[in-house]
Amino acid sequence: MAKAKKVEKVEKEPATYGDFVLYNNEKLDRVINGVMGAQGKLTDGLGKDAPISAILAEYDRIGGLVRTRDGKKVALGSFYDFDKGVARETPLVEIDEKPQTGMKLNEEHVSGPNETAKPSKRRKKEIEEE
Repeated sequence: MAKAKKVEKVEKEPATYGDFVLYNNEKLDRVINGVMGAQGKLTDGLGKDAPISAILAEYDRIGGLVRTRDGKKVALGSFYDFDKGVARETPLVEIDEKPQTGMKLNEEHVSGPNETAKPSKRRKKEIEEE
């Protein structure tokens, strides 16, 4: 039986392009080098010498996370016009002001560490019948 190779994941630092920081290195690699084609060759890459505006537009098109140098999140579609399907000639940089929220809990039904949960009406009836 063949042994599985041990793969170490190497975390890379985010890449800086102009005044923006690109956080997803895999997507940035696809933008610059392209994707694997049918015959095992990389296709559709822009190359390292591509203009920054073209790299930002393509990275935005595939949904990569873009932040400003001071950490503010740039809204999706700031560099790529999804309605027209082309890169924007002049970037329309919008800062995404929405706070990141995870799952919301229904706080009415959550008891704290010093509180005891009250049994439901159905549970009271079952206890009284016993």
